[in-house]
Parts: sequence; structure tokens; C-alpha cells
Amino acid sequence: MIKTREVKLEEVEKEAKYYYDNGYRFVTETCLEEDGKFRIIYTFEKDSELESFHTYVSPEEEVPSISKVYFAAIPVENEIHEMFGLRFKNLALDFQGLLFLGEFAPISPQASIEIMRRDKGDKNE
Repeated sequence: MIKTREVKLEEVEKEAKYYYDNGYRFVTETCLEEDGKFRIIYTFEKDSELESFHTYVSPEEEVPSISKVYFAAIPVENEIHEMFGLRFKNLALDFQGLLFLGEFAPISPQASIEIMRRDKGDKNE
């Protein structure tokens, strides 16, 4: 089991920078829905040892992107945006919800509530 510690949402980028400055490799971000909030876990590796921190975010809040610190976070943060509907501020490359999902796919399919994109006048409107 990997130990994780909680950090405040506004400290996420600073924490990622600490890991970068100390030679850690970015492994991944994981998103879990827990009691109406989302828990994002950030995992890093150095010398075959894993370390992680996590933060909690409500669906209305924007998550600070770490993609300007770790460019490899771009696909993961875009995927979290698509699957859970969370928004990332200052994302280095934002696919606007279309990295994996098609134009007519459900919005946030991993979140509790499914929303569909439909054009006005669509037979399923």
C-alpha cells in the first residue's frame, strides 16, 4: 500500500513542483468519487519508491493543473475532465472534453449523474 497525505487544493501545484525539483518521476493521477466530492491522488516515483499526495475537490471547483510542471499530466487531466466532469485551470493542452469521448458521448460517464450532449431538435431531446 502506498501512503498518501492530504494537501489543500491551492497547494497542489506547489507540491508537484517539490517532487519535480527533487527528481521524482510523475506516475499518474487517479480520481475517485467519495461522498459527493472527488479525491484526486497524485503519485510519483524516485529510486523505485512511490510517494503520493491527494486533495479533495467539489464538482464546482477548478483543480490546479500540474501539466506545466509535469507535461505527462496532460492526458490524465484531460481524461479526468472527460470522465468525471472536473475542470482543470491552466491545463497546458486542453482537449475540451474530446480526448477520448466522441462529440455525442455521455458527459462525465464516471460521475454519479450522466448528462448527454444533444443538438436542439434531436429526436432524443
